[in-house]
Amino acid sequence: MLIALLDEPVLFVFETTNAALREIEPPDAENEIRALFDDQAVPYKIEWSAPNRRRNSLFGLLRSVEFGSYRFVPSGPPDPQALRELLEAYPDCDPPESKGLLDELLRRLHAA
Repeated sequence: MLIALLDEPVLFVFETTNAALREIEPPDAENEIRALFDDQAVPYKIEWSAPNRRRNSLFGLLRSVEFGSYRFVPSGPPDPQALRELLEAYPDCDPPESKGLLDELLRRLHAA
C-alpha cells in the first residue's frame, strides 16, 4: 500500500506503487505530492527518468506539457512517527473504502 498526500486535505491510498504511478500524472507528481509512505512507514520520493517539458505554442499564448516519466523509490528508513503524524493530521482518505485500513495502520503505529 502507498499513502500519498497531495495538495488536497485527504490522503490518497493506492494498493501498490505501480497503481499510484498509473493514477498520478507527471505534472501532479512534480507539483502536488507533499508526502509518500508505504504501510511499513518507509518514506518515498520521486525519481525522474525524464522531466516534464513545458512548451509555448501559438505565439506563446498557449502552454502545453509533454509528460516526463518517473518512479517512486524509498528515501530512507522507516519513520513511524512521521507516518503516524500524517495519519492523525489527515483523517479523510480517497477512496473512502480505505479508511478501515488507515485506522488499523494508525492503531499499529500507536502500539509500536
